[in-house]
Amino acid sequence: MSMLVDLCKGRYPVGLFYFAKELWTDEGVKQAAETGADFFVAVESSEPFVSLCEKYGMGILSTSNATPMWWGGDGENAGGYANQFPLERLDEVKKVYPKSPAIWGDYLVDEPNSKDFLHIDKVAKRYKELFPDKLPFINLYPNYASIPKNTGEEVISQLGNMSYAEHIGQYVKEIDLPYICFDYYPFTGVFATYLDNLDIVARACRDSDKEMWVIIQTGAWKAKDILDAYQLDWQVYLCLAYGAKSIIHASYSKGWWDETTSCVNLAGEKNPTYEYAKNINSVLHSSSIGSEFLKYDYVYTGVYGDINSSDERIKPQLEKQNKSEKPKNFPDIKIESDKAVVAGYFKKDDQFAFMVVNSHNPFDSSVIANVKLEMNDKKVELTLESGQGKFVIFD
Repeated sequence: MSMLVDLCKGRYPVGLFYFAKELWTDEGVKQAAETGADFFVAVESSEPFVSLCEKYGMGILSTSNATPMWWGGDGENAGGYANQFPLERLDEVKKVYPKSPAIWGDYLVDEPNSKDFLHIDKVAKRYKELFPDKLPFINLYPNYASIPKNTGEEVISQLGNMSYAEHIGQYVKEIDLPYICFDYYPFTGVFATYLDNLDIVARACRDSDKEMWVIIQTGAWKAKDILDAYQLDWQVYLCLAYGAKSIIHASYSKGWWDETTSCVNLAGEKNPTYEYAKNINSVLHSSSIGSEFLKYDYVYTGVYGDINSSDERIKPQLEKQNKSEKPKNFPDIKIESDKAVVAGYFKKDDQFAFMVVNSHNPFDSSVIANVKLEMNDKKVELTLESGQGKFVIFD
């Protein structure tokens, strides 16, 4: 198990991005913990917040201990991380680091340009030397971040690479961390490349023996664009189908979204999203997924069923994923469905499993997928509502 899973006491790790200071009360932290989440991301680690996290068993990935947290921006500061964060700063941080078991680690870098990867690796290594029981947290851009416009020498771009696959490949080569974390907001960002992003990172994690962590969209820019429950589920189950080993909700409180679309507003009043997040978190911690899913290694993701009638916004992505080469040395599996479904392949010793997701139309809650799986003379039938998934294990 990974360090993050250990910190979550063997549970599937679920995080909450942002927790406004207005909520630093006993009731505020208690209410956040009741979503079933395990830790906070992008928050300061100061009192009374730290003590309340200890009380309610919540971890903290802090932005205030190793300040300033680096953000890659639009590329204008690419290559500047070494000047802004010399290794010696960590030695100074060590002298005054807060002593609390609630502080799990530090949010060192957000969405860096690849020109900073080598120094980020030096910082991460030094961090682990000084804080062996803490987690250095780094988050990458999604694949709709900008690339150099003309040549690879052009600095002004968010990624600093000519493609997202190249960006992820360079991360794997130059940053020695056991995970790849990225954020993607399909209903606010560029919807058309969502599956491609998951696929690129999933393959990179599989081939480099890293975990994939995903910061998902749980809020929206405008009140009218608030997500429905099935759209949140759709994201989570698809992330699982591509092998994600941690889900982080962005965001629990306002953050950059409209205040009415996150889990709670600044007064701590629950929005509908609160229950949506709580419900899917309970699934992530259930016996049917939970720690059982974490035991399996990701192999591949395929598409099955009726792609032709799927929503036009998801159809091209399904068609592209459907063309990917299926794994060799894997038992034959027959999957049939009257709707388009995405199926992640998983393996543990001599056991095989599949995460099957109704991905037909993430803009229509009424779509039902009837699915049949057959492998080694064992047959399983599923009825999946829109955006829903099921983890099926074959002995």
